Amino acid sequence: MLLLPSLAIVAYLVLRLVLPLPCGPGVKALSSLVLLIAGLKFTWYARLGGAFFAPGLPRPLLLVMEALYAALIILAFLTLLRDALALLLFLSRRLGTDWRLPFTPAAWSAGLSAAALILAGFGVWQSIRVPDTRSVELRVPDLPRGLDGFSLVQLSDLHIGPLLDREWLGAVVDRANALKPDVLVLTGDYIDGFAAELGDELAPLAGLRAPYGVFAVTGNHEYYYRLDEWLPVFAHLGLDMLRNEHRVLEVNGARLVIAGVPDHAEARFGGPGPDVRLAFDGAPGAPGASGEPGSPPAVRILLQHQPRGASSHQEADIQLSGHTHGGMIVFLQPLVARFNGGMVRGLYRTARSQVYMHSGTGLWNGFSCRVGVPSEITRLVLRRAGA
Repeated sequence: MLLLPSLAIVAYLVLRLVLPLPCGPGVKALSSLVLLIAGLKFTWYARLGGAFFAPGLPRPLLLVMEALYAALIILAFLTLLRDALALLLFLSRRLGTDWRLPFTPAAWSAGLSAAALILAGFGVWQSIRVPDTRSVELRVPDLPRGLDGFSLVQLSDLHIGPLLDREWLGAVVDRANALKPDVLVLTGDYIDGFAAELGDELAPLAGLRAPYGVFAVTGNHEYYYRLDEWLPVFAHLGLDMLRNEHRVLEVNGARLVIAGVPDHAEARFGGPGPDVRLAFDGAPGAPGASGEPGSPPAVRILLQHQPRGASSHQEADIQLSGHTHGGMIVFLQPLVARFNGGMVRGLYRTARSQVYMHSGTGLWNGFSCRVGVPSEITRLVLRRAGA
């Protein structure tokens, strides 16, 4: 799926950066070969490592390959910007100016390549480090006073596998617990590997602590690695996996509903797939809704890995999702948002609810680079709107 776009990028860079170089054919051929090697990353992973998402290759080699591929993408973007500027200057000369790009083609090739490598190296480091914490206030109309200040910590897209391991996860758990949340929620994509290989790597998740519980839903990657073998592991770790169901929490005279649905990938693997209405079936209503006389008000929160359909959901006050990794690199955010209902990172408001798009705590092994989109451990605090 990504091979043809990668080869197209390589061809573009050879045409625009390599061929104009004032050097011999040997240097040009070597430069083109380096670009091709980087562009064939997914082929190397499949052929040499045996898997697209979780290749069985040494971690240092994977980091080098990730950095080279990220540099390829960044270099293509920088070159595109340069070519767009060159086109504008060309058009301006048709109007009588004498504006031209400074520097020689060789200087441009060297400068852009150096910038891409530096940004890629920084981006790979950003993707594998333990994330900083981020605090977000969710202001809810008619929020019961008993829930004002109630906090949740959201982790998403851990992707434990070839690059992130048990030690990294232990540090994440420590930072999450240090925030002293009332509830902990995990919104999918915990692993890139099979339970027999990675079960022990997830052991730190058993250390998550929150007085009202630890709730989770599946992401698409769990289905790629035999979910039926992972579910007992998740249960043993103390994760309350919500699969088209909900839990009702009694908090200071108010009620908080935590509902969760499986990822859309479940339908492709023979399961029922997500059903938001079923997940909230029988749950207390949202603030302002009529209920039994004397019953405390309730706020509804939906956990769903992907934001697909979020704008049309009528059942939840708040939806917590992940999947997009925030777009990974700032210039990729519009493209990622296009495939995710216009949502990629941060807080969005729909006609009925608000949706928080988590940038991801870990990384996607298919593209392990973050530039301008840091990973996060997110503390979400419920606040009364207008207070």
